[in-house]
Amino acid sequence: MSGKMASQFAQGTPGKLREIAFLHIGKNAGTQIMHLAQQLMVHGIHVHKQPHTIKLCELPGKLDYFFSIRNPIARFKSGFYSRKRKGQPRLYVEWTKSEALAFETFEHANDLAEALFRSDKIGHLAAQSIQAIRHTSMQQIDWFERVGFLSLRPPVWIIRQENFEEDFNSLLTRMGLPLSCNDLQPANDPTASHRSDYSQTIELSDLAKDNLGRWYARDFVFYDLCVSWMRSNNPQP
Repeated sequence: MSGKMASQFAQGTPGKLREIAFLHIGKNAGTQIMHLAQQLMVHGIHVHKQPHTIKLCELPGKLDYFFSIRNPIARFKSGFYSRKRKGQPRLYVEWTKSEALAFETFEHANDLAEALFRSDKIGHLAAQSIQAIRHTSMQQIDWFERVGFLSLRPPVWIIRQENFEEDFNSLLTRMGLPLSCNDLQPANDPTASHRSDYSQTIELSDLAKDNLGRWYARDFVFYDLCVSWMRSNNPQP
């Protein structure tokens, strides 16, 4: 753990707030999560949003944490177009040289996904491009390297983007708060919540989805592992 990371939690927050880290995996509703989490300060909870570069093994061992997950194919599409826009309108992060080449080669997420696993030049460019683009290069499981077992470092809870309200309410309960999402103010502005409209983009074809299923195989296993952990820790009748 870096000295900067250690000092962040050693200093704490006035008022003896409970400190909880949000392990921030990119393109998994992090902006909306933090918009809600910041409202928990008045209820005694201080949520620290971690930079995208921080993995679980870098968090202090006794620090409670939570994280969010997303279907890997939906995450790929969101990540592709987010970086194609350079993060706008909420942010502006210029392309790297590798990203510029990737977007020069592939206009749409479907184009890149369909080209994966081809043995020709375009296939090789696709494999390099998906690794060049921020958000599409890393898989969600990568944030858990050198930890692996959720049972050894269990989170307070996990938020599935596809089940956002239900899982965020469960997180609040496990934080010991008599609240629900209805008691908090959501970020309804698409810019503030970092939501984007993909209705005008090309839909992913069956070939694209099949290729992404192969490419992100580790992440599909990880997603299922997280869902299994949630069920075992919150059995339903």
